[in-house]
Amino acid sequence: MTASKTSLEFVFSTDPPIFWAEGEGLGLGVWLALIGAGLIGLVVELVRFSLRARSAALQGKQARRAGRESRADDFPDGLAVVALKPKEPNFRDSRYGRYAGPFHHEDGAKPGPPMPWGKVASPALRGRVALVSMFIGSDGRSWTDSEIARWTTSIEWVARWMRQEADRYGAEVAVGVADTYFSVEGDRTPETEIGYGWEGAGLGLFEMNSITRSLTLMSRAAAQLGFHDSVDFVREVGVRLDGAIPVWLLHLRRAGRSFAVPLDLTELDGVSLALCYAHSKNFSDSIVRSPTPDAAMIAHEVLHLFGASDKYGVPLDSFRPGLVTNRDIMRMDVSRLERLRVDLLTARELGWGDAAPVSKPEEPAGSPG
Repeated sequence: MTASKTSLEFVFSTDPPIFWAEGEGLGLGVWLALIGAGLIGLVVELVRFSLRARSAALQGKQARRAGRESRADDFPDGLAVVALKPKEPNFRDSRYGRYAGPFHHEDGAKPGPPMPWGKVASPALRGRVALVSMFIGSDGRSWTDSEIARWTTSIEWVARWMRQEADRYGAEVAVGVADTYFSVEGDRTPETEIGYGWEGAGLGLFEMNSITRSLTLMSRAAAQLGFHDSVDFVREVGVRLDGAIPVWLLHLRRAGRSFAVPLDLTELDGVSLALCYAHSKNFSDSIVRSPTPDAAMIAHEVLHLFGASDKYGVPLDSFRPGLVTNRDIMRMDVSRLERLRVDLLTARELGWGDAAPVSKPEEPAGSPG
């Protein structure tokens, strides 16, 4: 029997370290200790991951609930009341009425603070928003009550879709359709010069001076209704919307390419608009068939007024993964609104923050067939 210590004795010495089997590398005890430590670490990470997932799910529910609860004063029945008279009810849909005018300046609102969008290029899509329509006839033909009723039904769908998408991101948004619309006679559209302009990420052929012509349409319509000009028109209607921000939709009874005119392109206080043609066509032209509303096009142009940029004309892989898909409303790869949504990049442009959506997209209730 020798006096030497075995390598497994738990002692302090100059012999090989604890649990080290001389000449045999790592012993069984070391392996068991390492495996045990690894298992403990794995369990800890699984617990931490589970807690983070539960926390994220809870935050998502809270964000969605907060978005719904903070959507100040939802519009009853989806309609934004415009306190402006006289008006004549639409015989196809009596919920809506045409402003009969003319406007008398002694009935004008008292001077107040600047319009909420005054001198702001791209306001965030938040708060209470009212979609206000101006129907402009063309080539000697006016909009009929039946056509307007179909159009307002489509705009109601757009409003529901916008609110649904805002809910997905927990954004504080309420969208209503103005119960009063405006309808005027339009002139025969003159021939226009064709030139190049930006379309998505590339150049395309466009009618020149289209922005100027759209603002001229707005000003002439305002004058027909008795207002000083488009700035006066927008202000007088805006103060009668009970705090809601007006979004102006000009529906021209012609075929053409719809577009949006945000504030930084008008230089007119509070005046921005989306010009929505009765039929889609590359260049302006008269129409023969009855106008058919395009809800996806209307939603696309409205979101331009809140800072959303076009995302068509470029491949999807040019965007960072997860930011844009072929279902994004600003790509228009799909023509039906119920198949489209607001993806992450567009949501950020609209001022809905960096948060991911807190729910999956759903088809808006009551979407037209």
